[in-house]
Amino acid sequence: MIPNEHTYCDIDPRAVDQWGIPVLRFHWRWTEHEIKQAKHMHQTFVNIIEAMGGTSTGLRNPERESGGISIGGTIIHEAGTVIMGEDPRRSVLNKYCQAHEVRNLFVMDAAPFVSNPDKNVTLSIVAFAWRASDTWLKK
Repeated sequence: MIPNEHTYCDIDPRAVDQWGIPVLRFHWRWTEHEIKQAKHMHQTFVNIIEAMGGTSTGLRNPERESGGISIGGTIIHEAGTVIMGEDPRRSVLNKYCQAHEVRNLFVMDAAPFVSNPDKNVTLSIVAFAWRASDTWLKK
């Protein structure tokens, strides 16, 4: 997914967790770019299969798709909900995924990533977590 102004998270003004702490609320929307990419990918795969003498029976599920893309949350490699940067006025985390305002808070998932690289982000998450932990322990 390409980052866009309709994709962000905020604090839900009504919902709280079991301890009464407000929870995140996610907003997102596919753009025409992702829909066109998905359609192009699907047609490319069909062309490759047919060029090899096969028949594409399709893996798409129209009930779970929007424009050829699975609904949000089903792929679960979402990334990019927390901005990383040096300026605390424009970002939440520093380059070590540490919160500017809470010294012992590190975000160890795909939230600091600018976008998803189209591959599983697990190894990148592990690398960032290791780097942040190593940096913290050396202080």
